[in-house]
Amino acid sequence: MFLRQGRREKKLALAAQYWAARPRRSAPAEDDERYADPQEWQDAIDAHEDALAADDEDAEDDDDVCFIWPENRQTWNVFCALSHCWRIDGWTGQYLGLERPAIESTLRLMQIHRRRHREMLQDLLAMEEAALPVLNRAS
Repeated sequence: MFLRQGRREKKLALAAQYWAARPRRSAPAEDDERYADPQEWQDAIDAHEDALAADDEDAEDDDDVCFIWPENRQTWNVFCALSHCWRIDGWTGQYLGLERPAIESTLRLMQIHRRRHREMLQDLLAMEEAALPVLNRAS
């Protein structure tokens, strides 16, 4: 999916993955194997951290930072406003996606101009698609 996305959608998708990977308020027990990241994820994280360290060893530690481009700020704000509007399967506890009626009402309540609704919906769906695997990684 990322190969067909434009640059704007890809940047928003990466921001959604960052959002989905943030620590939860009520963390599960650390010894519970169901919540451990797969080894390939840990290897990718380690490689990324090594690359960052090699790029700039003197930089300050900004592990908890996600930069949003100004043109994506409004979409990011709507996505964050929808953070409590995820559909969750009652049996498995897996995230299914954002509630579609909530998207429309949030766009109206945040006074997003109607002509931007279609473009923003596409961006939000790309962010949702990127965030779902990260949210469901422990399931």
